[in-house]
Amino acid sequence: METFTNLKILDAIGIIYEKSKKSKLEDDLFTNLEKEITYLSNYFKVTKNQTFFISLILALNYKGIIVDMSEVSDHLDCNPMKTLRYNEDLNFLESKGILLKENSKRLLELSIVHDEYTVNNEITEAILKSLPMPEIIQKEIEDDIAVLELIYKLSEQRDDQAISTSRMFKETQKLIFDHPHFPFIKKIHQLNYPIEDTFLFLYVTWKSIVGNEVVNLSRALSMIYDESPRQIRKMQELISKKNILIINTLIEFEEEGFIDDMQIKLTNASLELLKECDIKLFLNRKVKKGVFINPSDIIFRELIFGEERSQLNLIGNLLQHDKFLETQEKLTQKGMPKGITILLHGAPGTGKTEIAKQWAKQTERELMKVDISESKSMWYGQSEKLIKKIFTDYSHHSKNCKRTPILLFNEADGLISKRTDVMLSNTGQTHNTIQNILLEELENFEGILIATTNLIDNLDSAFDRRFLFKVEFKKPDIKSRSKIWKLKLPLLETKECELLAEEFDFSGGQIDNIVRKNEILEIVNGIQTNYESIVSFCKEESLNLKSKSIGFNYEQN
Repeated sequence: METFTNLKILDAIGIIYEKSKKSKLEDDLFTNLEKEITYLSNYFKVTKNQTFFISLILALNYKGIIVDMSEVSDHLDCNPMKTLRYNEDLNFLESKGILLKENSKRLLELSIVHDEYTVNNEITEAILKSLPMPEIIQKEIEDDIAVLELIYKLSEQRDDQAISTSRMFKETQKLIFDHPHFPFIKKIHQLNYPIEDTFLFLYVTWKSIVGNEVVNLSRALSMIYDESPRQIRKMQELISKKNILIINTLIEFEEEGFIDDMQIKLTNASLELLKECDIKLFLNRKVKKGVFINPSDIIFRELIFGEERSQLNLIGNLLQHDKFLETQEKLTQKGMPKGITILLHGAPGTGKTEIAKQWAKQTERELMKVDISESKSMWYGQSEKLIKKIFTDYSHHSKNCKRTPILLFNEADGLISKRTDVMLSNTGQTHNTIQNILLEELENFEGILIATTNLIDNLDSAFDRRFLFKVEFKKPDIKSRSKIWKLKLPLLETKECELLAEEFDFSGGQIDNIVRKNEILEIVNGIQTNYESIVSFCKEESLNLKSKSIGFNYEQN
């Protein structure tokens, strides 16, 4: 059996390097190197032509050169066209992982001329250690996601000017043609769009998969095109809605603005296409102006209610998975709207928002919490789009959930308050437009919506019938307050809790403030607080509250 040592292998490579220098790649070169090439060919387990290029590239790599065919031509002192004869050999070595191909910054896009090569480091290390030729395990492209990631990485290389736009498109076409068995890539292949539009669509698709709801159009085009005029033409084509992706509703503009701020995103049709191909978007992504909260992230809190308890228990039972599905099925059979809409109204701090969270936790539903005050855009005309988008996001996310999530409009006073005279201002017109959108969405709503408000007296009458349940939260009575005090501060005596409940007309939220202050004092001072400290905190909380005598002096503020 032939033995392979590092000295013999390196000597053979060195001879090939020296004898090939200025050889002009003449036919007799391989005859003169027959002994060395045969020896190395048995080691590398490839053809003699392929062995020659492995040896030459390895020697040039040792000199610190990342080799492209111009360096090879210079070394051989031959016509560059001669090296093109070995295109298939180089492609084979690259496909087997023996040569690693990088992308040159040269402008020429002719066959292998722009490719730069290094010999796989595993092979170099094996030679130096006198080990057998290693088995190169190629990383397989396993699914649609892997193909999309490779295509996106091409855009990063283009952005780094490592490859040209033309080269990027060619590589993308090859990836698509080589993987028609993957469901999504098969769909892309069937669409048969121009490669420019195909690439843009795949770029936006990848950004969406990894959690980017929208994509800055200017930035995307700058990553794709290496020439400004091409970027501008494509931008104008998209803006004028003459692009095939816009026409066929695969991408759409998020909102209007300055050219540099324009954002595009996948349409619902594209999202459905991804779903059909079993491709899921990044599940923990934030939704603009709202966020989906996992029920496991909600902290359990025991809540105490008074008169509203029976209504809340009914709703809580309704939202249990089996009951909810049964209810929706029967409502649908009878031709009734199947959406469950709930309005929780009453004084601040009475538990409206918290009960919505606890329902989500108890029924294992995600909660999309939207603070309406944050949904008002500083740009006129954008608020309407934001409200519409909240329902779009909710609807799309619902389709990917095992259980219907809860949409919570927190502090919805600004949305459902009485309409204004449209003649007064543009703001009034915008407010009325938003309400019309909300009324329309509620009319066709099929999920679970909860809205909270502190200003029920200002509710627009048009919303009366849009909410199936309307629950009034009253400030807790003395008995309920006493229970809350005992629940929050179990170290207090029952009588002390009754005294606090009688003296201070606090909501649950205000009692929570006292409890938090108590915790802070215990941490800072390192001692457990007492009843007198709690009373002191109550005095601070009730700025204008008049005291009754409950066994201590209380100075009125």
